[in-house]
Amino acid sequence: MLIYAVADIHADPERIERIRAVVSVNQPDVVVVAGDIINYIQPAKTFNILNNLSVPVLAVRGNSDPAYIEKYFNRFSNLTSLHLNRVMVQSIPFIGLSGTIPLPFRNRVRFREQNLMNQAYPLIDSQTVFVVHPPPWGSLDQVMGRFHSGSQMVRDLVEQRQPRLLLCGHIHEAAGVSNIGETTVVNCSIPKTGKGMMIELGQVGKLEIEMV
Repeated sequence: MLIYAVADIHADPERIERIRAVVSVNQPDVVVVAGDIINYIQPAKTFNILNNLSVPVLAVRGNSDPAYIEKYFNRFSNLTSLHLNRVMVQSIPFIGLSGTIPLPFRNRVRFREQNLMNQAYPLIDSQTVFVVHPPPWGSLDQVMGRFHSGSQMVRDLVEQRQPRLLLCGHIHEAAGVSNIGETTVVNCSIPKTGKGMMIELGQVGKLEIEMV
């Protein structure tokens, strides 16, 4: 299965056009958006463009995506929210957590983060593609290359449940690939000139990732 993963679109027309071009050329099986879809305004316009992509789009909200945009997922047939929602694509389970609360040098998914994690734990196993906006603490989460700012609870969840793949964003300058145990961590944030990550998910143990 070919996954095209992006984050931090922020309703930017140039970034959206780059996404459309990559989908047109590469024809992935699914597009995954790891948060910060809009920029506080005009959500319908951005959602309409994503809905018109030629492949299914799975997404979670980030810190620039207010909770009310969840209703837009129900309005468009090609968009699906992954928030505490286990979605199967070609026998691969996808699940996500929406939200991010940026705090000084640290991030949390929600104020009541532990309650959210308790709901997510039983939904995640070693075959899961886990999608969340903030990176796990200590992995692809450095701001200006100096300060770690990821979520400790996301890290704890990954260490304990070991999903096959974690897709995140939020820290724009930290796009890349890392590992936590058996989990491959991909920060798929789209920087000013980037286009996200193309991920070939084969049989167990086979994973190829390319920054496009």
